[in-house]
Amino acid sequence: MTGRQGWIGVIALLLSVTSPLKAREIWTDGVPDAYFKHFVEFYKADPSAMGRWATGLTRISTEQLDYTLKALDTTQFTYLYPMEIKGYDLPRHNGIPTEELSLMAVRAGKLIPVPYQIDEFDKTGLIWIEGENDSKAEGDPRIFDDFDELVFMFRDGGWDRFDPAQHTLAEGQMLEEIRLDSPRNKPRYLYLVRNNSERSRADYVQVDLDEGWIQTTLMRMEFEPKDFTQIQSMAPRLGPHKDENVFDNIYVNISTGILNQNLRVDLDTRKNIKATPLAVKDGAVRASMLVKARVWYAYLPTFFSQKFQVDFYEQSVTIPSRFAIGSMKVLKFFLMFLREPRIHFAIDFQNLDGARLTFDSVYDNKQYGIVDGTMSDFETRMNATRLPGDWLHLDSNQGWEMFFSNHMPVVPNGLFDAFLDGVTMNMFYEDDANSTTKYEHDPGATPRLGFQSEGIPDTVIDLMGAIPKLDFQNMDSLGEAIVALAAAEQDGAFEKYDEVVNKKLAELKADGRIGTVDALADAFIADLDRMNFSGIPRDTFNQIVHQAIVDTTPAVDQIHHGKVLARMITLASDQGIDIRRLRYATMDNTLWFPAWVGEGGASDFQWQVSHAPTATPLGPVAVPASKPAHPPEAAPAATAPAATSPSGSSATAP
Repeated sequence: MTGRQGWIGVIALLLSVTSPLKAREIWTDGVPDAYFKHFVEFYKADPSAMGRWATGLTRISTEQLDYTLKALDTTQFTYLYPMEIKGYDLPRHNGIPTEELSLMAVRAGKLIPVPYQIDEFDKTGLIWIEGENDSKAEGDPRIFDDFDELVFMFRDGGWDRFDPAQHTLAEGQMLEEIRLDSPRNKPRYLYLVRNNSERSRADYVQVDLDEGWIQTTLMRMEFEPKDFTQIQSMAPRLGPHKDENVFDNIYVNISTGILNQNLRVDLDTRKNIKATPLAVKDGAVRASMLVKARVWYAYLPTFFSQKFQVDFYEQSVTIPSRFAIGSMKVLKFFLMFLREPRIHFAIDFQNLDGARLTFDSVYDNKQYGIVDGTMSDFETRMNATRLPGDWLHLDSNQGWEMFFSNHMPVVPNGLFDAFLDGVTMNMFYEDDANSTTKYEHDPGATPRLGFQSEGIPDTVIDLMGAIPKLDFQNMDSLGEAIVALAAAEQDGAFEKYDEVVNKKLAELKADGRIGTVDALADAFIADLDRMNFSGIPRDTFNQIVHQAIVDTTPAVDQIHHGKVLARMITLASDQGIDIRRLRYATMDNTLWFPAWVGEGGASDFQWQVSHAPTATPLGPVAVPASKPAHPPEAAPAATAPAATSPSGSSATAP
């Protein structure tokens, strides 16, 4: 052990003794200083460095990792944060062929290409992959338009702004300057350019559906190619625990009556619930996998199937659960058949001895459960907690962590939660090396984590039956549904629906939980704000909804939904917004995989999640006329700088 490694070990011991918040495994090996310094300078100049030097960094130390993030002026969160800009936020550039667009930044004094991608979606919000979607594309897949997404990483922006006197755009046209702002980092700048043939060599995530694997710069996951629920392994690619699998199994069981509670069936991911990967849009920044979930029974496919997508980034995974017009039909159809369902969901981990786990609802004293094979009093409390709150945190004790951001629109003890009467639910946590199940590959709960529920929300069932009967099948967006539903108010279409809701609101008023109309609107927005609505900016939409409730509701238990919707249309129109632009909503539940949540602990990481970086288009940049772009076949090949390997030999990045 070198002197430096010894000091790191002492520091790690002191941190673990004096501050449980900061406990983390310290990687002490490190790569040679000369190699590391060369890497950092290259990384500051070119975002592709990490991927191209990854094999030489497998023994990187914690000290070196932290130094890298400081050198890039990022926090643990902003380093891994991906960003998107919708086409409607760049209206002047709508109509341009997507293949003509790219992103650049000034890094180390040079204007260079940075990783990006432009994704198309269908009208329900699913990633558009030719030949795989049930709905039409939102626009022309070849053209940059309203609901396309321009995707990039916050960290890849440059600190310096483009200056024609200092920087050169070798070819093409500079269209737009974009500023990236973060509460804890200096502003960064990106440039949208047209007809420039340069492209970054960075590729943060790769997927092979035929072989069943997903790999990023920092992790690798393997799964059964025909069923994504059968994840076989997940392992880091850096550090002393490189290639050590921490994943055992994911398990879902639904036990339910069909039409009556006595005729029961058991459905689970071993036999009945399959999630088949159909296709993937694999870009430089994210890979969006289109998956078809289907329930099988007696070895035959049933009527119930649903497509969804999973977005993989370098250090995060997002499942953007959609709420579109078709969602109401699917939910109503599904609930119509179920009687007294019991749901059990669990993720079984392994090789996580010494890991720490907690979640928002039980974090009042900043306590953690420790994976040690026995259930402590705190872990028993975790197991009995109804909802996790806004987040869940797992510190692997191996130099990487997992942080779950919960975007289900149910705030504990909030408005929507009150409508879940008839359902019992609780978190599920087990830390017992001797506990075995039929579905695991390796015996023992080390740990096992998930949730379980029983019953169906009676009020929600009543509401589903009271939804005004309109032809939603021919509506492409939530906005169109709002217009149609507002018009239906004149025919008394909401009478039964209002009655069901107001009965529940009267109970909440009597219990003292909601005393004023303003409080009612606030409670509604608190739940709604966990969702991401496409087509109208979040703050604008929230303000419209809040004001519409206040303007049309005389008392807490006298809400008239048709009037609220009609008022929303008027308020939007007053701001020059066509409410029909509201396409769909997503619940962007995300698993982040930071090296560490940082000195502020899990609650501070959540603060950063909720105060994420923003992108602001600043307009065009005047630059001298450049050379015409090379035809694609004549584009000059990018030359990779030589990288020195840890052994000291010269190695060209792949």
